[in-house]
Amino acid sequence: MVSRLARPAFLIPLVVILVLLAAGAWFWSRAGSSTPLSESAALQDFGEGGSRTTIGPQAGVWTYRVTGDETVSLGPIDVDRPLPPEARLVVRPAPGGYWRTLAFSEEHVEAARLRVTPRGQYLEERVTTIRVAGIGRDDRQVLTPPPLVHPRVLRVGMTWTERYSLDEVQVNAKVRVLRRATVRVGDREVPTYVVRTSAVITGPFPGRRVDTMWWSPALSIPVRWTLDMDIRGVASLRTNADITLTSPPVSQ
Repeated sequence: MVSRLARPAFLIPLVVILVLLAAGAWFWSRAGSSTPLSESAALQDFGEGGSRTTIGPQAGVWTYRVTGDETVSLGPIDVDRPLPPEARLVVRPAPGGYWRTLAFSEEHVEAARLRVTPRGQYLEERVTTIRVAGIGRDDRQVLTPPPLVHPRVLRVGMTWTERYSLDEVQVNAKVRVLRRATVRVGDREVPTYVVRTSAVITGPFPGRRVDTMWWSPALSIPVRWTLDMDIRGVASLRTNADITLTSPPVSQ
C-alpha cells in the first residue's frame, strides 16, 4: 500500500511533463505568428535621429501593404508564419546619407545604411533581426566594398554587378533595369524603374535572394518591392513577400 506521503513523489514527473507540454504549446503558438509593428512603435524603435533628411528620401515612417509568408528552420524543425498585412519602412538621417529600416514584423527587420553621392547610393551597412517566439539577435555587418545599389541615372536595359563581403559571407549579385512602370499610391500614379537584383550567397549561410524594386527616383524609395529569399545554415530563412506603398510618410 502506497502511503499518502509517497504520492506527491509519483505526481512530480507528471506535473513536469504537463508544464513542459504547456510551455511547448505556448512557444509554438508564438513561433508560428508574426507581430505587426504600428507607426508609433516604428518611430519609437527606429526613428531616432531627427525628422528630416537633407539628402535621400523623406524621413519618417512609410507604410506598405503586404502579402507573403516565411519559414524559419532550426535544424529539422520548421516554423511557418504569415507576414502581417502591413510593413513599415522607416527613414532617418545618417552622416552622408540615411538609414532605411524595413520592418516586416517585430520578428523580421532589415536595416540598411546608405551613403548618397553624385553617382548614386552605396550600401555600407546592414542590420538584420530575425526572432522566433522572442528569441533572436541583431546581426550587424559592414559591407566590403560598399556596392552601388541605386545609381543616380537609370535607363532600361542597364546592368551592373554587386560583389561584396559581410565577414565570412560573400555576395555576388547581378542587377538589371527591366522596364519603366507606374504604381498607384493612393490617388497618385508614381513613375518607376523596375530593377531586379539576383544574388548568390556563399559562406556559412549560403543561399539566394531576388529583390525586384519598383524604384521611384523622385521619392528615392521603392514604391513596390518583391522579395524571394532562401538562406541556409545552422538556422535557415525562406521569405516570399510582395509589398506596395500605401501612404506618404508619417514623421515625428
